[in-house]
Amino acid sequence: MGHLIQKLFFALGGFARWIYYMFMNIFFDKNYEKNIGYYLFEAETPDNSGMDSNKKNFVLGIFVFVFIIMAIEYFE
Repeated sequence: MGHLIQKLFFALGGFARWIYYMFMNIFFDKNYEKNIGYYLFEAETPDNSGMDSNKKNFVLGIFVFVFIIMAIEYFE
């Protein structure tokens, strides 16, 4: 069960990163990757901060999950 929850946070974080970079491409004419699979199944290579894509997706996924819960409570 814990592995399933961890994968949920990975997916939420990857999806949030994909949406963020799509907005960057649209509004600022950047050249970031447009394939959602790149953000969901990215290779685990650490960057300069020492975090790989799974760690970034997990942390962002937790924030997105908390934000969704707060939004549901607010609009209820």
